[in-house]
Amino acid sequence: MGVVYNEYQRRRLPNPALHKELNTMKLSKKTIPIAAFALGACVFVSTAFADMTLGTGYDRMKHAIKETAAQMESGLDNYTLEMHIELKENDRVLLQSSNVNKYDLAIGATETTETSQDFGGEPRTMYSYKDRERSIWKHGDDETYYVSEYERNGNSQDRVGFENPFNQYGAAEFERIVDAFVGSLKDQVQAEPSADGSVAYSGSLTEAQVPAVVNAVASFAVLQSIKEERDGASAPSALPDLASDVYVKRVTGTAVENEAGWLERAQGEIVMTGKDSAGNVRDVTASVVVAITNVGATTVAAPDLSDASVEKVSRSGFDDKYVGTYRNDIVVEKEGTFLKIGERTIEITSVDGDQVKGAFAHRVKPEYEAEYGASYDFTFEYEPGAAGAMSFFTYVDAEGARKYGELSPGGPGRLYLQLDVEITGEGSFRIGDDPYAHGEYNLVFEE
Repeated sequence: MGVVYNEYQRRRLPNPALHKELNTMKLSKKTIPIAAFALGACVFVSTAFADMTLGTGYDRMKHAIKETAAQMESGLDNYTLEMHIELKENDRVLLQSSNVNKYDLAIGATETTETSQDFGGEPRTMYSYKDRERSIWKHGDDETYYVSEYERNGNSQDRVGFENPFNQYGAAEFERIVDAFVGSLKDQVQAEPSADGSVAYSGSLTEAQVPAVVNAVASFAVLQSIKEERDGASAPSALPDLASDVYVKRVTGTAVENEAGWLERAQGEIVMTGKDSAGNVRDVTASVVVAITNVGATTVAAPDLSDASVEKVSRSGFDDKYVGTYRNDIVVEKEGTFLKIGERTIEITSVDGDQVKGAFAHRVKPEYEAEYGASYDFTFEYEPGAAGAMSFFTYVDAEGARKYGELSPGGPGRLYLQLDVEITGEGSFRIGDDPYAHGEYNLVFEE
């Protein structure tokens, strides 16, 4: 089915030139379902509370979450939002991600520092600053700061800061789904009000208490995520190859609501267990911590670039150095080993201002075309940002269908390509989910 996005979600990317870096730091597209399910399960547990004087604990918690989102969007002058995600097997860390976002709503500026370790053990870092006039970012060990200046046009895209997810397209439908999932689990956790007006929420579920439908959804999501991650990896992945009997073993969650009625901190942990392809039982633990700190004391400031290496980039993020050929290997797992069955290439032929011209080729070895799709190619002209928040190029796929795609620069010598984009309505689109495409293309250097 793919993933559906809307124009509001898309605006949260500060610049197409940051697209790949932000996707990398948010964990890869292949691994997001695991972390998302962990967070969803923890929130699901921490919001299912016993009846209280002021309505059910679930209703009170849901009100606190909505109040928190509203305060983050427009009520608090400045604050710091921290999120930490970790995935591990026993004591072995498989994946880590830490994200510190500073917001100053009064001046309209944000500052972000992100660090992560992916399934291959590779550490990544990224820093960014954004206000109404420019974006500044720096990634990894690259000493260069990249600066993109905006053309002020007075529209809503100039807004900088947190956007309330409850005001976005589809939020009401998602809320109803969560309500249905909570069901009779409202009695499984506790809420402890304090004399100062704050409330401490806590709760847990054992495997016997987890409803069958939750286990079914969790099992499907985890198995699909593992398959996509391992199939799309260009190197052996540290992610356990859970293959069967996957279920939720334990879920715990806590949250703290302050006297003002919004959440200062929430954390949760979910333990999934299953058997790998050899029949061995493996336990994987995902934990999430979210905290709002330094309210009224957070300072957001642009980095001092007076003595720094600075490179100005166009709104698209492209310039002449991106002219060249980029490759993406198509790798699958067969009979316990990784096998290259083809490759994708992007040739950037010219960059003229914000206009990018090039060609794409998808080549699968003939003996694998029946199983993994036919080879095809196309040329494209792309001008990111020319059509506002939703900006794509068109192409024709192997079946002759007209599709949309998006191209953005990543780190040095890297591009990020998203194909199979379907526009589903005004301001919304769906991204297809190809398990054999991870989207990163690396520059081919002449030896």
